[in-house]
Amino acid sequence: MKPIVHLARFLVGGLFIFSGLVKAIDPLGLGYKMQEFFEAWAGSGFLPGLMNSMHGQALQFSIFMIALEVVLGVALLVGWRKNLVLTLLLLLTLFFTFLTGYVLFSGKIRACGCFGDCIPLTPVQTFTKDLILLALIIFLFIGKRYITPISKSAVGGLIVFASLIGVTFLQFYVLKHLPLKAA
Repeated sequence: MKPIVHLARFLVGGLFIFSGLVKAIDPLGLGYKMQEFFEAWAGSGFLPGLMNSMHGQALQFSIFMIALEVVLGVALLVGWRKNLVLTLLLLLTLFFTFLTGYVLFSGKIRACGCFGDCIPLTPVQTFTKDLILLALIIFLFIGKRYITPISKSAVGGLIVFASLIGVTFLQFYVLKHLPLKAA
């Protein structure tokens, strides 16, 4: 069971880091996608006042969500505060599954933007990915005793903090200097 837990840990952690970094090179893109969700929900009559006010805060939400994805992925890989990290990953994945389900079943939004423009996925592919991710995180909860920190000292916490600083710096850099692109 231990090797399978480690494999799931690296898959989930790597996916969250990859997904976050893909969006970190263009946080405005995720902000626009969030605005699209807020508009759809307000237009459907779901807390329109709140959704309209959140529309104006989409970039801040985008920066926070991107940083959270990367930090949780790094924290899982280094084994830092596994109970907290697994709980946050579960909640975040439940939220993502709700969003991708909304995209799939409502038809009001054409794509969720999970991997930005890097890897375009259909709504069915995205929803399926989230269901698999949800199963992997539940499996990690079951086998969490096999998730051990890379270090007994504060090294794991320092790595997690460094990832937060790095992804935040990247986002503010691209906001000031336009999105990064391959040469």
